[in-house]
Amino acid sequence: MNTELIVDYNASMLDEMLRLFYNTVHTVNAKDYSAEQLENWAPVAIDKKKWADRLTNNICLVTIHDEQIVGVGELSEEGGIDTMYVHKNHQGKKIASRILKELMDYAHEHSFKTLTTEASITARPFFESHGFKVVKTQKNLYNNMVFINYKMKKEIM
Repeated sequence: MNTELIVDYNASMLDEMLRLFYNTVHTVNAKDYSAEQLENWAPVAIDKKKWADRLTNNICLVTIHDEQIVGVGELSEEGGIDTMYVHKNHQGKKIASRILKELMDYAHEHSFKTLTTEASITARPFFESHGFKVVKTQKNLYNNMVFINYKMKKEIM
């Protein structure tokens, strides 16, 4: 049976969510970043405590399809969309769009005025298609490696 459900993240999902993150970065983002950048961004030896703390402290939604995590999105208290990843085999199925809509609904209900994100080269078209505008092209240093991304924002009030 094909079922899809968006649920709140809980700690029991961490390992599967981190596998989704790793696999998505190393496949979907491979067209825009070098192998060295991908390993730097999503290393095999990931800091699980850092991720656990972050996901627990933010609004994090997970899409489950046939008992498998296929999407994840995260909203910080400051209105930042900090995480948005969809399983490589579920790209183009509007999973990220549905997660983003739920996060935007939450933001609207809680009187957020603006949403921001720092979109990867790969994610920029997705966010643009949902009304986010590029504020600045950035060259960020992450673990001693330069990454191009885009500071984007969307007014929601």
